[in-house]
Amino acid sequence: MPSFFIKVFVPGPFFEPLVYVSKTPIDAGIRVRVVLGSREIIGISDGETAEPKTLKTIKSILSIIDECSIISEEQRAIVQFASDYYNSPLGDLLLHSLPAPIRKGRPMPAAKTEPGLARPCAHQITDEQLKAIQSIDESYQSFQCFLLQGVTGSGKTQIFSELIHRVLARQQQVLLLVPEIGLTGQMVERIREQLDGQLAVSHSGLADGARARAFVAASNGIADILIGTRSTLFTPMPRLGLILIDEEHDGAYKNQEGCRYSARDLAVVRAQQRGIPVVLSSATPSLESWHRAELGKYKRLRLSSRPSQRPTPLIRLVDARQDKPRDGLSDASRRAIRQTIDRERQVLVFLNRRGYSPVLMCTDCGWMPNCRHCDARPTLHKQPDCLWCHHCDHRSKKPNVCPECVSSNLLAIGQGTKRLEEALSTSFSDIPIIRVDRDTTTRRRAFQKLLEPVINGDPCIMVGTQMLAKGHDFKKLSTVIIADADQGLSSADFRSVEHFVQLLTQVAGRAGRYQDRGQVLIQTHQPDSVWINRILEQDYDRIATVMIAERKQFNWPPSSHLALITGRATTLSPVFNALEEIAQNIKALNSPVKILGPAPAPMERRNRQYHGQLLLLGKRSVVQWVLKVTGPWAYKKYGKVSIQLDVDPRNLS
Repeated sequence: MPSFFIKVFVPGPFFEPLVYVSKTPIDAGIRVRVVLGSREIIGISDGETAEPKTLKTIKSILSIIDECSIISEEQRAIVQFASDYYNSPLGDLLLHSLPAPIRKGRPMPAAKTEPGLARPCAHQITDEQLKAIQSIDESYQSFQCFLLQGVTGSGKTQIFSELIHRVLARQQQVLLLVPEIGLTGQMVERIREQLDGQLAVSHSGLADGARARAFVAASNGIADILIGTRSTLFTPMPRLGLILIDEEHDGAYKNQEGCRYSARDLAVVRAQQRGIPVVLSSATPSLESWHRAELGKYKRLRLSSRPSQRPTPLIRLVDARQDKPRDGLSDASRRAIRQTIDRERQVLVFLNRRGYSPVLMCTDCGWMPNCRHCDARPTLHKQPDCLWCHHCDHRSKKPNVCPECVSSNLLAIGQGTKRLEEALSTSFSDIPIIRVDRDTTTRRRAFQKLLEPVINGDPCIMVGTQMLAKGHDFKKLSTVIIADADQGLSSADFRSVEHFVQLLTQVAGRAGRYQDRGQVLIQTHQPDSVWINRILEQDYDRIATVMIAERKQFNWPPSSHLALITGRATTLSPVFNALEEIAQNIKALNSPVKILGPAPAPMERRNRQYHGQLLLLGKRSVVQWVLKVTGPWAYKKYGKVSIQLDVDPRNLS
């Protein structure tokens, strides 16, 4: 009986497929069961190859799972690009592009979709919206990247709905990406209400089986619209005609485990490969996207006002040096809350710090606890009652007395969302308080349940982190209070100002989107801060222009291309030795790329390991060439040092 040699992609540090032997030929894209080391795993066939001359023994394929390929040419193309660009093994990415049940070798499930309700839209399309819709629609047969930049509440979702209508009328599919799971439910309902088509939804908050059924529905062409988060980008769609990216600036589109790909950037590449338009939407675009629009690489479409001439919210500063906060809130903020509730409207108090208090301190000797595993202080929590490190997740019992001086005078300093919730419950005992943060939304569908009274329009006070800052559309939310604006200005990361401006602008934009004009109170101890005052102007273009100029001065992205090489080990010395070896290898190439480091990471010790980093700055083509010559990077070992490569890093921490 003849033997067939089959290339198989498997998970692990393999940039080329491994070769196995089979009794029958196997087409590319078919799942197979093979042995790797002592483990039985699932791999993906890459078709036949010639008999290897260098291998003494070749393992046999144990079984063939599929009758035909489950990997489309389009899916393979975008995964191949991601593997090349981010220097990550193709096998890992191919398997990552599949839902967990399919990745584990289970039978392909039946497709499942939800029908649209086809209800007419209640909102009149404005001239600006119509112009944007027509411009995008005219490019339906060719690639074009659009940056849809509009003030918060300007009706970007309504443009999405109209575009989807037109694409579905041409018997094509639409891929809509959202950054967070919490945004998915609201987006699904908006789209489902207005459209006559079959919807599929995919995100990590769903059961594995549900995600697999959505994958099958989209890949078989049954689903007209696929709405999902980051990994949904890889889902094959045979009739794909349009890609939409909501809140394109959001960091959630950047994967932080394994291959550190950007779903937003890959969406642009996929649209280019397919020859279709892609729309990046945001009130506060990333500086990369904004810069490309300025250069003419992206076509900018502006929405300068809210529908029905509803004004943008009134933003004012509260000088916390004069109006000193009590339990996190100034007198001005308390008055604004009461006035808003008396009008039967809703309030959002924003504090991007979960837990009860960020610091526990002995008032007698000044002792403060440190995390055992990180260069960080743990946060005091009440439920459960413990000290909790948000970096490594280590929890320890809260001490009753100071371990240094045995004093019982332990003081919780500063505010977390839990402490702020308690303070609001005391001051406004007649009003429901809804806290939305990672601690209250761990269970499936908890986010949606928490927000039900908000969506129903009941008077209430929301307390939350950045989970409430983006994409949400609360009709009766009138007042937003930013409890600690200074928090975002303390980071040393070169993107910190950008993220600070985006976050505060997005939070402010939740106010007054439907009825009376909204108001935003920004509590700050730095009322003279240049960046805080620029937010008051509500002119993101001007802010972006200044940030771009500053970046260019120091040759930071988007003026250059950046790659971050991180090493980690249980001791510091091997980390620096490994990074220094890498730096010397790069210097030997005599390329114009700029090397910064090796240097300790901003948090040197994290989760019991020491971290160091090396930065590469230069032209995109040069940096990519250097990485390919000195790689492969994934899983590369320098003794006991683990090396991680991050191309286009979101942050340097």
